[in-house]
Amino acid sequence: MEKQYRHLHSQDRVKIYELIFQGQAIEAIAKSIGFHRSSIYRELGRNSCKVGYRPDLASQQYLMRRQRDSKLQTNPELREFVIGKLKEGWSPASIAGRLKYQLKKSVISCETIYRFIYSTPGMALKLHHYLMKKRRFRYPRIKRRRQTIANARKTSIKERDDRINQRKTFGHWEGDLVLFKYTKTNLFTLRERKSRFIVAIKNQSRRAQTTFNTLVNYMKNKLPETVQTLTLDNDPAFALHEQVAETFNSQIYFCEPYKSYQKGGIENANKLIRTQLPSRTKIDDLEQNDIDDIIKNLNDRPMRCLGYQTPNEVFWQAFA
Repeated sequence: MEKQYRHLHSQDRVKIYELIFQGQAIEAIAKSIGFHRSSIYRELGRNSCKVGYRPDLASQQYLMRRQRDSKLQTNPELREFVIGKLKEGWSPASIAGRLKYQLKKSVISCETIYRFIYSTPGMALKLHHYLMKKRRFRYPRIKRRRQTIANARKTSIKERDDRINQRKTFGHWEGDLVLFKYTKTNLFTLRERKSRFIVAIKNQSRRAQTTFNTLVNYMKNKLPETVQTLTLDNDPAFALHEQVAETFNSQIYFCEPYKSYQKGGIENANKLIRTQLPSRTKIDDLEQNDIDDIIKNLNDRPMRCLGYQTPNEVFWQAFA
């Protein structure tokens, strides 16, 4: 019987990267993904770069080697139209869809436009600068595994009392994490719903136990007995929510998956924090007192929704 050959796909490259990161031998990697070891050696030899083996870059290099001349390389008029619309801020999907709408037939797909953007001619023109995220590399479209918290142990935000939803009572908080580049250290941010009072706590990692200790130590020492409820998202960092509820004698609610807007108060607070602490901030160099001073300035800004009082004023009037 003739041998059947198959190519590595994006999912295979991600698996190779994960196993290399774990320190697995080539033999073990090949067996795990169902390829011969020579295929793995060949993949690493062809598609590694200065930073080592990266699945996104490997997939891009593979596609560039197999790339045939596209419509945008053989049709100058279409190419100029697409480049012009990219410069106007149109997305590849908008360009392809508009052409189909105007000409009543499919002229080009958004995938073809993306491939041209990340081809050698497209990179020479720096067309990726006109995309929303401006990424220099195109990441493979794969379904990422994500740890989640068991649904059976969570209380949905749909069960939250209307008085909390309408911001009529104090002591109801929303929580989230603000991440930074090049470090595991992050900020555990909280916002009290009625007063819009913000808290940001330096957190050494996203591990559930570390996050739990960070929250409890800070709130118990500086803001005791102010937490009646806490609304979180489904980040695995919040896996010890039952211990949080027991420690504060409070109720923990969870947003529905991929609906972060359900805790819009803390999402807006995080945007404010980003103006003072961008993602490239060396957060490890800051002490908690430095962070408290930055957050105090945010809490001292008057807000129209508070009748132009400040969050500091409204919060401490309620909990004085």
